[in-house]
Amino acid sequence: MTNNKLWNRVVFTGVMAGGLLLAFSGTARADSGEECHRRLEADHARIDRDVNRHGEHSHQVDNDVAKMDADRQWCRDHKADWDHDRFDIGVYIRK
Repeated sequence: MTNNKLWNRVVFTGVMAGGLLLAFSGTARADSGEECHRRLEADHARIDRDVNRHGEHSHQVDNDVAKMDADRQWCRDHKADWDHDRFDIGVYIRK
């Protein structure tokens, strides 16, 4: 009789653990494409602001463009594409 109780407890515990695992294991991450666009838009705005404040060839703009390059790499790493006609022209890219 005690062996039967033991198996019932093992099965019940397994079912409860599985239910809790499924209940709390949902994905809570954003879409990579949306995150890429959000990052590059923020960099775009930062670069525009610093160009107006400090000039196109300032070290602030150079730092902002480097940050945008890092975010472009993040997008590549996460297989997300971006609008190259908007973010890969003019002051937004250094050669």
